Formats: sequence, structure tokens, C-alpha cells
Amino acid sequence: MPLRTRLVLAFVILIISSASATIIIGNTVFGRKFDEIASDLVALYARLASQALDARLEKMQLAARNFAAQYARGADPLALAETAGEEVPLDFILLHEPAGAPVLMQFPASDRQSHTPAIVPLPPDRAPLLRGAILHALEMVRKHRVPAAGIAVCPSEEIATLVGGSASGEQLLFIAAAPPAKTGGVGVFLGRILNDRTDMLEEAQRLIPSERKERLTVSIFVGGRRIASIRGEKAIRADAESGMVESVLRKGEPFAEIARVRNEDFFATYVPLRDPSGRPVAMLGISNSEDAVAEVRKRTILLFSSLIAGGMTFGFIMTFLFSRWLVSPISQLAEGMSRVAEGDLNYKVRIESADDLGRLAAAFNQMVRAVKERDLKLREMTDSRLTQVEKQISIGRLAAGVAHEINNPLTAILSLSSLWLRKMPAADPRREDLEIVVSETSRCREIVRNLLDFARERPMEKRRVDINAIMRETLLLANKYESMTSVRVELKLCDFPLQVNADAKLLQQVFMNLLLNATEATGRGGAVRVETDEDSSGHFAQVKVVDRGKGIAQEHINRVFEPFFTTKEAGKGTGLGLSVSLGIIQKHDGTIEIESAEREGTVVTVLLPRSQEQPA
Repeated sequence: MPLRTRLVLAFVILIISSASATIIIGNTVFGRKFDEIASDLVALYARLASQALDARLEKMQLAARNFAAQYARGADPLALAETAGEEVPLDFILLHEPAGAPVLMQFPASDRQSHTPAIVPLPPDRAPLLRGAILHALEMVRKHRVPAAGIAVCPSEEIATLVGGSASGEQLLFIAAAPPAKTGGVGVFLGRILNDRTDMLEEAQRLIPSERKERLTVSIFVGGRRIASIRGEKAIRADAESGMVESVLRKGEPFAEIARVRNEDFFATYVPLRDPSGRPVAMLGISNSEDAVAEVRKRTILLFSSLIAGGMTFGFIMTFLFSRWLVSPISQLAEGMSRVAEGDLNYKVRIESADDLGRLAAAFNQMVRAVKERDLKLREMTDSRLTQVEKQISIGRLAAGVAHEINNPLTAILSLSSLWLRKMPAADPRREDLEIVVSETSRCREIVRNLLDFARERPMEKRRVDINAIMRETLLLANKYESMTSVRVELKLCDFPLQVNADAKLLQQVFMNLLLNATEATGRGGAVRVETDEDSSGHFAQVKVVDRGKGIAQEHINRVFEPFFTTKEAGKGTGLGLSVSLGIIQKHDGTIEIESAEREGTVVTVLLPRSQEQPA
């Protein structure tokens, strides 16, 4: 797949995934936020509706106080009742004398618009039914001498006594009571039944600034039973849940929820309605259909998604242009590399820009010029080196032949000299000369043997071996040398086996040579550190021999692997050790690296490829 296609595809996937995630997260956040706003809005509506009911109660309380004050002055009770009915809708007015029978005035049930009441005699057998909330309110205002208003729940028998007719279940009333204007006077009690009434709810709904009031439901509950609602008979018959009743009526706390009724979601809030003593006896519920905010939510989400889609389109266009702008110079560089790889060293990449790609093109052209110049020099050097190599090969063959021819005479001389030395008395003056002959002959034979080993190739016996184990065996052998006894060897082996395919004897020869070189360079009392580990790639076993000796001069560092080159004193080295060691390691597909500085020491690193079949 071309680079430009991969680049465009990567950006497209990134843009689509990030945009999709943004849309999903944004829509989720917007949806939750709208739900919170809708719930808060319904809670506000509930407070407004509750305040509207409180305002009606305040009017009834004021009407009760005015009635009591004017009645104490001798005003006609029917005229006062008619005036009170004009101020607030009422179902009945009860005048209660402590020593006499109560006086009941009922407003016509058939004509709710009429404000003219009628005095209804209260038979003695019905008077005892006036109990509960009514008498409790009258006793409370008589005790505290202040008017009171609130919500009251009355049994059906008591309501039938007050307004006539028949009623089932508990009835909810707006009540207001005023104490007698003078001691021994008449207490006034005003009442308005809320069951199946919608005028109070409509008045509360008018205060709610909703654009779609037809989707708004205002209801009143007694216990868990809905007794009044402006949303139809089905809503009226719907009961409240037990959790809602527990929170509102038992604890006196507002309750909010998102309810699903007849496949439609509603945001609802319920607040308590309290009697004159402050005890919650009923609850007011406001619910708003999810459709009321669905349109706003839909428009907001559509706008948000459109903005994200527009950003995606802009991102696609910029990705196409950016990929073209970026890949074009890279393509030129790739073309230049291909031309140079094919041998066209006269090709020049032309990218005229001051950015990194422009500098890369300039560096590439400079590299091509350097390669061209180096190629010319290499051709000249190659011709010269080929001649020298041919001469060295011929000299090497000649030296190997000469060494082979003189090896046998040297062996005979050494054997006879050694035999003669063992038989010669210690006091013989010729013994010292004979010892010199044996020593020098041994040195000559060692030089010849090294030369033969360097020139002769023997087949390797490779097998999978552990570098750590070979290093331990090498140290055991090296400790027999005198130079090893005067230095301290610090061994740090790898924590796990380093398996390589190698000839263990040849590797021992290499490591032994490196250890002896390090100890000789360190001197008495010094330290040599040996480390084994894997390299940074993990594909090579790495052996380091570190000394803090006199080091190698910079002019000699590039010649240490040349045959017969040595910086040791005469008679202490042949100059073949590192050459032979490098040849052995190269036959194992490895290499030897040397870092050194005068008076700072030397670091010799051996790198060998690890075995592909590692132990489990």
C-alpha cells in the first residue's frame, strides 16, 4: 500500500473514530443535560403551582377573618357569605358557636358560578359528624387566636354533612378558619372541595410559563389516589407509586422522577400539601411530556452533529492536501535513492524548501557526491590493494612452507637440547648456555606453531554451547598462568544462558588470549572485569573484557589485528594472538570490537550470533 494511501487512511480512521466518539459522547451529555433541565423546569413549575395554591389559601384566610370581624359587628351572615363567595370559590361556610349549634351555609352545587348561599339546618344527629380536620382547625385558631388556612382530608360522612349529597372515599378540602372576633363569639370556617375539581388546577397552570401547556399535567393526590387532574379521566384514576407516597407524605420531601405512562415519558415532580398544623396530608404533582423538550433536544443534537460532520469534511480535505504536500518530496527522495542504488551517481534531488525535507534532500545530494568521490578513491585503492594482497598471499604461502620445513629441525634441536640439559650436572659451566639454547629454541618453535595455526585452517566442530559455561572453564584454565595470580578478576555473568552455535575449544582459545592480554596490560595489583550479556537487539551474545591498564595509542588502534603487529616488548609476543582470535570469531559470523585510550584502559567486546533454538 503506498505511503500516501496509508497516511490518508490513518487520518480518515482517526477523524471518523474521534468524530463518532464525540457525537456519541456529546449526544449522551446533551441528552442527560436536557433531562436535568426538564426535571428542574418541572420542579420550578411545581413550586409555582404550589405558590398559586398558597395564594388561594391566603385569600380564603383573609375572607374568613373579614367574615368573623364583620359578623361580630352584627352584619348579615348571608350577605357576608355572598361577599366571601365572590372573593374565592366556596362550597360551604360554617359558623361555630361554643355554646350553641353550628350554623351551616351551603353554596349551590349545581351552579358553581352562584355566590348566594343558603342556610341549611344542621340536624342534631348530624352535628356529631363534624369532627377531625374541621374541629381541629377551629380549636387551633380559637387557642392561638390567629386565622389559619391549609389542606384538610375529610371522610365522606363529614363532607356529606357539610355539602349534602353522597361522596365516596376521603375528600380533600381547601380550608380557612378565623377565631371569634370577641370572647364567646362565633368562629368562622370556610371550605372548598378539591375532588374532581379543575378550576384550582387551571389557575395554577396559568402561572406556568410553558409554551406547550397542553402537554402539562397538574394533579392532586390524597394518599396514593389521584383525586383531581387537568389531564382527563384516565389520569384521574391513575394511582401514585408507594415510593412517591413514602417520600412526599411520610417524609414531607419533594419527589422527582422520569415516568413512562402509556408509552410516553414524563418528567414529574411531586410536592407535599400541608394542613394548618404543617403536617403533609396530600401532594401536588406536575408532569411534563418528554415531547415538550424533544424538539429542542433534536435541534440541538442535529446542530451539534452537523458541526462535527462539517469538521470531518474539512479534516478530509486537509488530510488529502497535507498528504499530497508531504508525500511528494518523499517520493522524489525515494526516486533519487532508487536511481543511486542502480548506479546513477550523477542524479540530484531538487527540493527547494527550508524545512526538514529540504535539508534532507541537501544531505542526500551531499551524500551522493561523497559516495561518488569515495567510489573513485576506492577504485584506485582497490587496484593497489589487489597487488599487495597477491603479494601477501604469496608471502604467506612461502612463510607457511618455510615454517613447515623448519618445524621438524627445531623439534629435533629442542628434544636433544632438553635431553642433554637433564643429564648435565648443575655445576657444569656450559649449563647456562644450554638453557639459553633450549629457551630460544622453544620460542622459535612457538612462533612457527602460531604461524602454522594462522595459515592452516582446520574444520570446526560447532554445537550449541553456553557462553557463560565456556567463560567459567576459561577462567579455571587461565588461573594456572602466573600473570593471572597478580590481578583481581571481576566476573559478571548474564542471569540466563547465552546459547551460541560454536566450537567451544576455539572460543576458549579466543577468551584465554583476551584475558592474558588484559592481565599483562593491567599489571600487578590491578583488576580485570569480565561481563557476559545480550546486546540491545537481543540477537547477539556479548562478551566484554575490560582492563584499566596503559591502553593502546591511537596510531596503533587500527593495526592491532594485523599479523605480527605487537606493542609488547621483544620476546613477549608474536603479534598473532588478536589476528588468530579475530579469524576464529569471524568464522562464527561474529566480530571483535576494541575501544582504548592511553592511560585509561581497554575494552574488548566479542559479539556472536545467538542460537535460534533457545532452551525452554
